[in-house]
This record gives sequence, structure tokens and C-alpha cells, in this order.
Amino acid sequence: MDERDITLGNLLATALTALEERRLDAFDAVVDEAGDDRQELLDMVEVALSLRGPAATSPALIDELALSPMFDVRPWPEILESARLEARLKRPALLAQLAERLGIRGAAAEERLAERYHELETGQLPPARVQPALLDALGELLGGIRETLAATRLNPIPDLGPSFALNRSGASLEDMTEAILELHHREPEPTTDGERLVDDLFGV
Repeated sequence: MDERDITLGNLLATALTALEERRLDAFDAVVDEAGDDRQELLDMVEVALSLRGPAATSPALIDELALSPMFDVRPWPEILESARLEARLKRPALLAQLAERLGIRGAAAEERLAERYHELETGQLPPARVQPALLDALGELLGGIRETLAATRLNPIPDLGPSFALNRSGASLEDMTEAILELHHREPEPTTDGERLVDDLFGV
């Protein structure tokens, strides 16, 4: 048994105790502590609960647990777009509010924000390194989903395809190809403090 197995075993014991005591916030914190091993810990919890048999967990606790953000298997692109549509926010309006809330000023920085958010919502940018300030702002602007975003930032992102990544606007193949080329030839390094701030917020 190596150090990782010992750590997971300790986290499993703590997680099961939190469940028994109906402390779901504490359970979420334990799973979050597992980091890259989050899914493995959740699988271990599921196995442990099944081995205990139906009498070990009340239906009320199962219902509560099912609603925990930690068991939301959706990837961020799906969560972000669904929340934005539910909030009736078009992307430019969301970006304007994000810029205001995060103190992003200047045309270059705002353009960088639009690029990075597009990459985030279309699955081209992993959310694992998104900074707390951006997490807080998105969670508040998109209907109070901060907990869900925090709990699902390590969820795998499926291959969503070029039509999704290019905003599913019905663009022609020529337009899509041009947009892909533009993305590949774009200068990756930030040149202003505002652009650097945006990249830092998105963990780039």
C-alpha cells in the first residue's frame, strides 16, 4: 500500500463519517481535497455504501446526496451555457458584467476576456485552474452556481466538435476554417497588464 492509497483510505473514512452525520458540506470538502483523485474517491464511496446494504443509508440522505454538486457529472461547457441561457444572458452581456466585476479595462483586455471565456464555454480551456475571483463572479452572475462550478471543475470535458467550439451559429465551412486558422495564428502572449490579468484569472 503506497502513500496515495493511505491518503485515499483516510479520505474515504472521513467522507463516510460526514455522510453518516449528514454533514454534506463537510463531505463536499473531503471530496474536493482529493483533487485529481476525486472521481476515484467518489467511486470508493459508492462501493462502500453499497456494501453496507440498504439499511445503512436513509432514503432522505440518498436524496440529499444526489443533489450535492459533487455528484454533478456535467462538464463546464454544458453547465455554463445552461446557466447563461437560464439567466437569459447573451454572451456579450455576461462579458460586460464580468469585466465590470473583475476590474478589466481597455479594449485589448476586454477582447482577451471574450476569447478566454469563449474557450472556457466551448471546452477548449480546462476549468481546473480557474482562479477563485473568476469562480465567484461566474457563480454569482449565472444564478448562484458557484458551488456547482467549484465541485465540477475537474469533470472531464468530452470532445464537443468544431461546430460547438465555433458557437454553433450555422457558419459555413469556409467561415469555420477561417476562424480556426485565426485561433491558431493569434499571438498567444499577453501584451498589456489587462490581458495578463485575464490570463491569470483563467489559469492560462
